[in-house]
Amino acid sequence: MASRTGRTAQEPIKQQHSPARLQGTKAKLSAEAVEELRTATRQFTREAAAAKRSLLQACSAATIEEPRLLLAYHDCLLFLLAYPQTSGLHAQAERELVRVSSEARRLARRGPRDRWMLEDSGVAWSETSPALSYSIARWLVERYPRQVELASLADDGQPLRSILQLCLPALEEAILSRDRPVDDLLGHLVGEFTGSKLEWLLDQLARAPCTEEIREYLFESLRAFIRVRLMDGPLSRTFARGLPRERFYHRGKLQPPVDPNALIAEPLPPRKKLAARDRRHLIDVARALLTGLGRETEAIRWCLPEAVECFDVDRGLSVALYPMPPGRRLPIDTHVGFMLFKNAMPIAYGGGWPFLGLCRIGIHIFAPYRGGESAYAMCQVLRVYHHRFACDRFLAEASQFGEGEREGLTSGAFWFYHRLGFRPVDEQVAKLVEAEVGRKADDGRRTPVGLLRRLTGSNLELVLPGGEGPAADPADLSLAVTAWIGSRFGGDRGRAERHALESVRAALGVVGMERWPEPERRSFGSLCLLLAMVPGLDRWPAADRRKAIAILRAKDAANEDAYFDLMRGHQRFRDAMVKIAAGID
Repeated sequence: MASRTGRTAQEPIKQQHSPARLQGTKAKLSAEAVEELRTATRQFTREAAAAKRSLLQACSAATIEEPRLLLAYHDCLLFLLAYPQTSGLHAQAERELVRVSSEARRLARRGPRDRWMLEDSGVAWSETSPALSYSIARWLVERYPRQVELASLADDGQPLRSILQLCLPALEEAILSRDRPVDDLLGHLVGEFTGSKLEWLLDQLARAPCTEEIREYLFESLRAFIRVRLMDGPLSRTFARGLPRERFYHRGKLQPPVDPNALIAEPLPPRKKLAARDRRHLIDVARALLTGLGRETEAIRWCLPEAVECFDVDRGLSVALYPMPPGRRLPIDTHVGFMLFKNAMPIAYGGGWPFLGLCRIGIHIFAPYRGGESAYAMCQVLRVYHHRFACDRFLAEASQFGEGEREGLTSGAFWFYHRLGFRPVDEQVAKLVEAEVGRKADDGRRTPVGLLRRLTGSNLELVLPGGEGPAADPADLSLAVTAWIGSRFGGDRGRAERHALESVRAALGVVGMERWPEPERRSFGSLCLLLAMVPGLDRWPAADRRKAIAILRAKDAANEDAYFDLMRGHQRFRDAMVKIAAGID
């Protein structure tokens, strides 16, 4: 990739800015110096190591007066920590990152312009004010009570008074009947409460006589924006770190040649042994990092702590998995989130949705680490899901490579997936891609944005050996259930559920269901809607019917391993799901 100085990342480094130029008492960090360091970070020759040391020494002697340069320099340091060439360079970058944190604090205090330019950056001592879920808001109040506060309520959210009427004693109806500004209302209600207004509001919602799901809906209907002060801890991407592991030092070029199929097929190492505090740390660092960037995912928000796993794979990479707890899982497939670490630096996050060999997959690589070994890292994620959940077909939805937003189109995301072996599902789009590959081979020019937009007309799939043939997409199964209820029961969901439960219990020979744990009864009843659509279910061999009962019971067990293992070995069940998804009676 060409740098803005006109030099490619593989050309020798010629130092353009000597340390002496930056070491004067009034020297300021320059954009040219940061760009030169950024280019050097992508090279790993002996000369590059010397240049990095010299450039870091020079930059460390300069004051940082521009927030945009601080952010660019900060991200260079993060890359150096994820892709260190020597232990000395790693230590040098760590020390300098601490100084940059102090400089960020100074700039944030200097005035509103600088504070605004650092806002939403995720850097230490910056602030952000996202709309977060009830669960993450409670977690923040518990873990970082002095760093969070209610910033505002959106005008298009539910009125605060209408929500509080469900929470406060009935005798307080007078104060809620008055139309007054939110800050004024909260000021009267909070009284001498010693915590934040956010903590008080969450405490009131906890009093509401409703389920946790409804409580979450009530909070989110307020459209509450929460001000988060990142300070110098793990809420900032400056200091967010995964679990320690042996550090990998880079020699030679980045991006080792990748044969995706061969790499994904390599057996996984044993999962990392995790104590309860290690699992808690992996959860906390993922939630904190995403919160600081104003993001969250359902899997990381609600993950089951005792089921969190981590695999230390090659070249300093670690993949942490975040399974969902019973009661939060999807009814057919499951959502397993992940956080990807490189030498303990969180470089990406995403999720997979495995079911019967098919896995929808999505990844977001954080900006500082793009241009590193992204393709190799993604293959390691696919390797983990392939072996852990028996997935031999991966599907990337069009939203992953630019559907509906220009940044995804221009980022090169489509060709990133294409290089890994993903191909369009739609035949017409596949022909467009084939023609564009030929054209690029001839003249090497970038693909026009207009064509990239047309390529989002299809999802992309990677089919591994053994994954050929039709698949059962959970979305198609869900649509088939809706169509079946409409055509067979006139849209009467209650009658359809009763029929499904009774017919499937009879066909499979289920007895003693009333003695099962409640989660097993719930998952069995939910999946009966699918099994009721299987013709001749009562004629399955007895062994297959027993295994089908076990699959339906296992979906909402504390650990989903049995669910995946049982489906993996039940060919008749898999064939039935494929036929339903394809609309075949």
